Amino acid sequence: MYSPRVSSSTSYRIRKTGVVTLGSSDDASSLRDPALVSLPPSMAASRGGKALHDKIASASANIASSMMSGDYQVLRSGVDANRSEVMDARLALASSLDRLGEHHVRQKEYDDAMDAFTEALHEKRSILSILFPSWCSLPAAMGATSENGHEEFAAQRDQAIDDIIHTLRNMGNVHSLRGEQDEAMRYYTEVTNLRATKTGNNNARHEQQGEDSSTLLSSIGNGAETEDTSTLMSEINEDMKALDDMFRSISFRSQQESTEMWPNPRKSTPLGSAAENSTSPRSKRRKGDQGDQRGFNSTSLESEPFRRTTTLGFPSSGNELSEALDLYRSVLQNHRGPSLEQHKERLNSLAVRVDLMRSGAKESGGRGSRVENLELALEIHQHVLSAQQEMKAAQEAGKALPEVSASIASTLIRMGSLYYKLGNRFEELRMYEEAKAIYTNTFGENHAFVAGARKNIGMVLAEKGEYIKAVEQFEKAKRIYLVVRGGDAMNRDVASAISCMGNVKNRLGELDEALQQYMEALDIYKAIQDKVTSADSKAVAIRDVTATLKVIGMVRAKMGDLDGAMGFFTEAMTLLRSPCVESSPIGREITASVLARMGSIFVKKGDLDQAMEHYREAYELTVQNRGTSNHQEVASILHYIGGIFHKKSEYDEAMNCYQEAIRIYHTTLGPGNPTAAGTLVMVGSIHYKRRNLDSAMMFYREALRLNRDAYGLHHPDVAPILKSIGTILTKKGEYKEAYEVFRDVLSIKCTIHGTGHPEVASAYKSLGNVHYKMGELADAERQYRHALTIYRRTRGEEHRDTVAAQTTIEHIRYWMRERGLKKMEERHSQSSRRVRPDEDERSC
Repeated sequence: MYSPRVSSSTSYRIRKTGVVTLGSSDDASSLRDPALVSLPPSMAASRGGKALHDKIASASANIASSMMSGDYQVLRSGVDANRSEVMDARLALASSLDRLGEHHVRQKEYDDAMDAFTEALHEKRSILSILFPSWCSLPAAMGATSENGHEEFAAQRDQAIDDIIHTLRNMGNVHSLRGEQDEAMRYYTEVTNLRATKTGNNNARHEQQGEDSSTLLSSIGNGAETEDTSTLMSEINEDMKALDDMFRSISFRSQQESTEMWPNPRKSTPLGSAAENSTSPRSKRRKGDQGDQRGFNSTSLESEPFRRTTTLGFPSSGNELSEALDLYRSVLQNHRGPSLEQHKERLNSLAVRVDLMRSGAKESGGRGSRVENLELALEIHQHVLSAQQEMKAAQEAGKALPEVSASIASTLIRMGSLYYKLGNRFEELRMYEEAKAIYTNTFGENHAFVAGARKNIGMVLAEKGEYIKAVEQFEKAKRIYLVVRGGDAMNRDVASAISCMGNVKNRLGELDEALQQYMEALDIYKAIQDKVTSADSKAVAIRDVTATLKVIGMVRAKMGDLDGAMGFFTEAMTLLRSPCVESSPIGREITASVLARMGSIFVKKGDLDQAMEHYREAYELTVQNRGTSNHQEVASILHYIGGIFHKKSEYDEAMNCYQEAIRIYHTTLGPGNPTAAGTLVMVGSIHYKRRNLDSAMMFYREALRLNRDAYGLHHPDVAPILKSIGTILTKKGEYKEAYEVFRDVLSIKCTIHGTGHPEVASAYKSLGNVHYKMGELADAERQYRHALTIYRRTRGEEHRDTVAAQTTIEHIRYWMRERGLKKMEERHSQSSRRVRPDEDERSC
């Protein structure tokens, strides 16, 4: 929650003209301003409203008494004094209401909080309209007052606007906490408009005054001030999306692709979900093609129960709830404990809640809360887990079957998948670690299920920025797969582990190593594609190959080889046009994704029209594939389309795309999901380009909050946002705050990359720029020398970064010499002034 500025002591002076219109001598009510006397009912009934009402009545009576005397000056003085007193009381009331609302928010009493904030907003707006009736037009409102009067008037008006902004932000935060993102965005937009109006008036005032802001040190550091990170954030957003696609495609099975987990030679008694115990014809065919051909039993690799599926499910379909209820019913069919009836009653109650939730979603046009669905699915899984643990405890005396333990671990994996969709990486990681421990105790270390759990753990660690630990998990998974496969490396599970390690290298910016591992995985996938014969297996193989080709193309693009990147994307598109893939939903999904990557190549080449054509084709294909425009994949493409308008400086069109993308993200993923952070940064970038620095800061901080909550501080997605915040602080002249932010950036980059990486050099440059702005030239030169040392070691002497750093150092040293000469001249001048009186005396 935004920390308020206590404004109860703030007092607005009443201007001396045009405040009161006198009526007849026998009609004192004509002096009473309706805006002052008319109070909200809740204010009159509580929170000191009665006292304020009595004070206003007393003021009116005093005015009436003075009116009868006919003494105009006494009358005016009384009006001014009483009105000022009333204004101070109303301002104090508004401040108290703000604090009361914030208390209600901390107690999660959101309705009471909104009542308090609404009343506070009413008071503040009334004060603003009475004191500054022409506040939207500063020059007109100021009239012919003096320059000092201009400043004082503007400061009072800005204080009033800031107080309104404070309450509006609180109201927006309440709506956000309640999951009402559209309403929250409405308040945030009003905040942005108010700040823009305030900034515009201030700019007009400064232009009238002919303010000269030039300084001795204005010739350096401008790059830090005007640096726009929108392109960087767009590429980061694109990269993370591609890596997420890769993680999903190489590791996890959707429900439709899962095979029977525990084939039972006896009569089937379900211990896991219905999907685990009922095999589709497609799964049976694939098992006939691939299963047991190397002597594997029921625990073949193809049956891993790992479901860290993407958040790209249909937003309102309720699939998670249906799967959870089916799983609960399936488990209870085999439950024989004394609590069975309680579980059945609970199941019926949960089923009713699910039906009510779906009915509510239909009535609202399918806008049911995605977060509520996922949280209810988690609650159902908790009861499933409880039932499974009761079954295991009942079998302890007679040695619990491994199937029971495995079903518990499978439920934990599913719960981890739900936490993934909620953006809670910490709980997700805990679920996977508990599942791995159960698999290890049940089957031993060298088992496919243990490898799959390790792969899940590695993915979460990679997303949290803990790359060394992530690579350790992937390497262990690869070793286990090789053991299980008898040393045969030509299988998709080994390739998936290799690709995961490539993803880590990709995130770290070690592109050569990433490319090497992707190519190794690609060779395996292509060998598998050549071997398989059935249509289903061929489709899976093509999916693996195209996903890898796409990420290789992305790495090539990051290395500057745009034509090479386009070659890999084109090869992927050729495979995706094959009949067994083109008509399938997953084929259309990957096709749209590759089209978006091709669009990004055209953006880098400067061909924005071709880029827009590819993005629009990807958009239409995704809407067709998903059956709705309210889907995360659609939001992602809208983000890219907004980027095209952004580059063309068509900011209104870009803003429309970004805001629609954010709305979809909030609707489908919930308000706390970090996926929206990249788009929030782009919105902030537009405000930055329009010089609305406070608005830009608001969006940057919200993006920072989302990423920090999801990943923690030391994560690569956090550093660029912090850098943008530091840039704005530098632009505003808040150098100490900017310096602390850039120190955090340096700490994050050192943690992720080590101390000798070019990204670390960039952080040193940012610190150097702040030192320069503060006039600390020696410290600025020292920071740039750190950057130069790194660039020389990693980039070479001829690289543009190295040359730029060297040039800046020479510039700083020039100014240091100039400053030294100036100080010597000043000392010489002072010495001359001390000597001259003696000379005069001697001459006399």
